[in-house]
Amino acid sequence: MHTSFNALVTRNQDGQVRSALEPLTTDRLSPGEVTLRTLYAGVNYKDCLSLLGKARIISSYPRIPGIEAVGEVIESRAADFNPGDAVLVHGFQTGIDFDGGLSEVMRVPAGHLQHVPEGLTPQQAAVIGVPGFTVAMALERFETWGLRPDDGMVAVTGAGGAVGRLAIHILSRAGYRVAAITRNLAHADALRALGACDVLDASLAFAPARPLEKARFAAAIDNVGGNTLAWLLRSMQDGGLVASVGNAAGNTFDGSVLPFIMRRVHLFGVVANAPWDERRRLWHRLAHAWAPDFAALAPYVQYIRLSDVLPHAHQQLAGATSGRTIVAF
Repeated sequence: MHTSFNALVTRNQDGQVRSALEPLTTDRLSPGEVTLRTLYAGVNYKDCLSLLGKARIISSYPRIPGIEAVGEVIESRAADFNPGDAVLVHGFQTGIDFDGGLSEVMRVPAGHLQHVPEGLTPQQAAVIGVPGFTVAMALERFETWGLRPDDGMVAVTGAGGAVGRLAIHILSRAGYRVAAITRNLAHADALRALGACDVLDASLAFAPARPLEKARFAAAIDNVGGNTLAWLLRSMQDGGLVASVGNAAGNTFDGSVLPFIMRRVHLFGVVANAPWDERRRLWHRLAHAWAPDFAALAPYVQYIRLSDVLPHAHQQLAGATSGRTIVAF
């Protein structure tokens, strides 16, 4: 396939990382057995860091960023995928070692692809995307370790972001009581509409620290890191479970061993990659038992063009956006 298409290409020139929209042909793409027409690509915090050179994420240049995409197969040298199939890709170093979703056309190794799960349209799969899969990984881990809806409140930090809003919605539909923690209380009504039963001011995390805070939460999904993660750990009930999924406020935090010793708190990390058995199982749950109400999510999903991504990335890193942003091709 030699027809020209547009892609956002990130280059490192004399130590300066710059991204720009460029015309390409498929011979310029990283190797793979399956060629896709990209339908949707989620724009994540990690993508914005890559595009603007704010973190060392991309392994080699030039590279097309974009850690997730949903597309339609155009050409295939793999028996499991045929032209016209609706597929999705995330993880497997997509947008890092391999060219990613911020391109009108992708070439993907067959071992990185899966069909869009039965029960979801391509657009619905894109709305869930990496944020929803991250939530599913955390929730399944919680339940594996024995968490049940009547055990207590589940906190969600960074509640106004894509992971935060999907976490509130999916957890509440699974029967959990959710406390949304946000620095922007203007979002309170919207967060309650998605299922939060309480909305807390994120400034709580910056109050003078005590060795242990009031035991508030049975579990938590933390998108923020920094002081917020430290406060969460001090605020967990006995045997509380904390999933660390993001670092918008920093990679480090000050803490003590007391939450782990005195309250037996468990802290674990989540990255939206998984072995195939877990990947297929979680996407099935997201398509069925944990399926969102997409009409309820619709007001918090923004669709942009590929040409809008760079200005959007500046806004997202500045904290001036909320909800889920998707490039619609």
